[in-house]
Amino acid sequence: MNKLKKFLCLLLGALFVFAFAACGEPADPGTPGGGDDHGGGGDETELEDNSGMPDDSYNLKTYLYPLWEGTTVYNETLWFTVNNYAPLLYEPDQVLSVRSYDLKTTYTEGVDYVVDGNSIVLLSGSSIPFMTESQYFPSSPPTPSISLPHDGGGYWYITEGNDISLRQVVVTYTHKGTRDWTMPRIETDKFPQTMQKLENGESIKIVFYGDSITVGANSSEFLGIAPHAESYANMVKSYIEARYPQADVQFANTAVGGTDSNWGNGEPAEVPAIDQIEADEGDHFQLRVLDENPDLLFIAYGMNDQDYSPDTRFKNNIASMIEKVRKQNPNVEIMLVSGMIANPETAFYNKDYLAYQEALSELCEECENVGLATTLNTVLSVYDLDENDGNGKRFQDCTANNANHPNDFLMRVYAQTIVYSLFGEDYIDHI
Repeated sequence: MNKLKKFLCLLLGALFVFAFAACGEPADPGTPGGGDDHGGGGDETELEDNSGMPDDSYNLKTYLYPLWEGTTVYNETLWFTVNNYAPLLYEPDQVLSVRSYDLKTTYTEGVDYVVDGNSIVLLSGSSIPFMTESQYFPSSPPTPSISLPHDGGGYWYITEGNDISLRQVVVTYTHKGTRDWTMPRIETDKFPQTMQKLENGESIKIVFYGDSITVGANSSEFLGIAPHAESYANMVKSYIEARYPQADVQFANTAVGGTDSNWGNGEPAEVPAIDQIEADEGDHFQLRVLDENPDLLFIAYGMNDQDYSPDTRFKNNIASMIEKVRKQNPNVEIMLVSGMIANPETAFYNKDYLAYQEALSELCEECENVGLATTLNTVLSVYDLDENDGNGKRFQDCTANNANHPNDFLMRVYAQTIVYSLFGEDYIDHI
């Protein structure tokens, strides 16, 4: 087993805490994510005034408000390491607050920090948590079972639990800026039965199925710390309950941490750390999806899929899941979720994430009433990667384990993308 496979097995082990006949020859699959660019056009984009939203505790509407629309960004996360500055998503006109991740401590401008362009800069003697280079790249891994060497020496600071979250701060600020968002696809017309049941107050069963991110790792709700912001799946659940109080909605989240699409399809993953997860339960898909008999099914795999081409085994696994659930219930409607990237500076960033998303997009073209929430596109729109010309956020500011788990901020990006895709661009006006 090479070093990368060994690391991945250790990491996955630590993270464990109309029938298919409706699918035919694919039409033009389009771009990997579909959607349109939005923002970055200066006067072309008129931002909405979303001032005055509650931000001193978790609030569903505040956290679901689309990051591409408003003049105020609420509780954007930063993690100060190595350097004394951290970039924001937009250049602020006015910083309204900088608080601890749990929202219990407020820091003071001019004492703890100053604003410089689009960055928050720590001052000498600041009370804001800061990690030096030797702390961020320690001589031994903070969690022995998750050991990933850093090319410049030491090990990456990767750990589960609440440690990283409690080192982060959140910033609320106003701005006039825009950026080039690759917008989610609007997939509402692929979910006619779902919309009918919700609008008519009928009974509907909704199931979320996937890996640890769908379980909720590492939202503050999942970690059991303030502000107890919900996981993306629970934000979607809460949105549906708030918008359709008359509907009889039953939810089940049957996702399991550390798993990949092989495990999810009831097949061997050929990675011991994955195959041993809930090994005694037999066919995972039968137990966790078919026995739940969903009307609306969310499938979210990809982060832990390794070492094989995404357009073969990964795509075939998801296609098999669609076939099996459609054989049981031909009317089931399915939303695929394309996920996020792992830390791009580490060896865990080991696959063509866009190719995985394109495989899902192809399945949407091949199969009836299967939609795609392009969370990958939205996540990439947030980050400071090459395609963003150095304009955006760092991975570390949006993660809660520094490897492959989102924090509260990135959970919001997931939820905003999914609700937009399912209910349309005006979704926020309905709660």
